[in-house]
Amino acid sequence: MFNKIFPQTIDNTLNGRWLGFWLLIPVLLFKIMIAIGSILVPAAANSTDGIDMSTYPAAALQEALVATSLLGLLHLAIGLMCVLAMIRYRAMIPLIYVWLLLEFAGRRVLLNIYAIERSGDASTAVIMNSVLLALMLVGFIFSVTPRKQKIA
Repeated sequence: MFNKIFPQTIDNTLNGRWLGFWLLIPVLLFKIMIAIGSILVPAAANSTDGIDMSTYPAAALQEALVATSLLGLLHLAIGLMCVLAMIRYRAMIPLIYVWLLLEFAGRRVLLNIYAIERSGDASTAVIMNSVLLALMLVGFIFSVTPRKQKIA
């Protein structure tokens, strides 16, 4: 499996099953749409996560909105790099899944360390993150599962 995640040659050869490739498309579409939303409407992104921004002083609110926009830009860049890899460097698809899963796990750890009080309803974010996590796990498994050889 290590050779599937870190192939010796990064080319356009898909070594795993095609379902791993196709499941990455909705994951990246979701992530890119969330990123664009965070850049364009950071207050809505924070309210989706159950953060009540109305209690923030004006200066803190501005900082939170800027931080959310910058994080959205970072996620957009990551998403677009993953799209490039899907189009041109398909051998990297298992590594993309590992990268996205590690980023997801890292966010969970950091949110537990630096807990934010949530007063609103974050059910939308929980559902979206659960769907993304499930798609990424299943997609990773299929991306490292060898394709069946055709019997002649």
